[in-house]
Amino acid sequence: MEFSVIIPLYNKENHVGRAIKSVINQTYKDFEIIVIDDGSTDNSAKEVIKIKDSRIRLIRQNNGGVSSARNKGIAEAKYDYIGFLDADDIWMPNFLQSIKNLIKQYPMAGVYATSYRIQRGDGAIITSLSGRNLKKNWKGIIDDYFRFSLNAPLISASSVVVPKKIFNHLGNFNVKLNRGEDLDMWCRIALKYRIAYFNSICATYFHDAENRACNKKVNIYYAFSNYAEDILLQEKESGNNSVYFEEYMIKKIINKSKLLIFEDKCKEGRQLLYKYRYTKLNKKVLVKVYILSFIPKRLFNLFLCFKGKIKKVVG
Repeated sequence: MEFSVIIPLYNKENHVGRAIKSVINQTYKDFEIIVIDDGSTDNSAKEVIKIKDSRIRLIRQNNGGVSSARNKGIAEAKYDYIGFLDADDIWMPNFLQSIKNLIKQYPMAGVYATSYRIQRGDGAIITSLSGRNLKKNWKGIIDDYFRFSLNAPLISASSVVVPKKIFNHLGNFNVKLNRGEDLDMWCRIALKYRIAYFNSICATYFHDAENRACNKKVNIYYAFSNYAEDILLQEKESGNNSVYFEEYMIKKIINKSKLLIFEDKCKEGRQLLYKYRYTKLNKKVLVKVYILSFIPKRLFNLFLCFKGKIKKVVG
């Protein structure tokens, strides 16, 4: 069994070497590393070239965004199982071996993932909420991805392996999205395939100040949450009556309302919240956002920053 490891790279000269070395240090050694330099303007590519290993391929392209970079990596991949690692994150040495064990035990799954931890820029470790409803070291098929993803993403873009055939069936990452594009992909896969999961921390997701959602201006059009309502309606029309799926998408719709309020479209944001007031599992956050929509924008923005302090993506 061999893996293609895709590392999308954009201006991460201080981190990419750490990410690559975490792959090289895997206990399981049958892999290739494909680094897609997405038009970096710093010395990121030079840092990759410094690492001498015949399994590394550096491919350069004009800047097209992280989805474009991942898709390029998928197209270049030689092997049947594709792992993803962001250039500022790392794998624990047992990540690929753990995934291999999952694949052997659950060969028909559409996604293989492990839990992960979050490390802040100041070095503090934040225990991830992923898999918190599962026993430690639990291994198996997740019965409902959307139920387990309500409070925090079950899967990160740095703790997952996907069979290449899944992309052939469902398509690649949506290049129109630059926020929540990974959530969109996991959602599409979860609607069609089973998810194999190992509830042991095998990856570290670094949250540096430069990655904070509140430090970046968001265009709502390019956010996954902007399309959540359409996805929900389409699935309902096709007969999907899952309560947890609906609540998961409502949570994304609430995120859209936050972005609308952030853009001074408070009336539109409140109308969206009112439309989905029937939610049961997201009631508290919906009411909170509705109330906060009446406070001055500066204070609302501070609230969003505080809520997003351990997140790279709201989605």
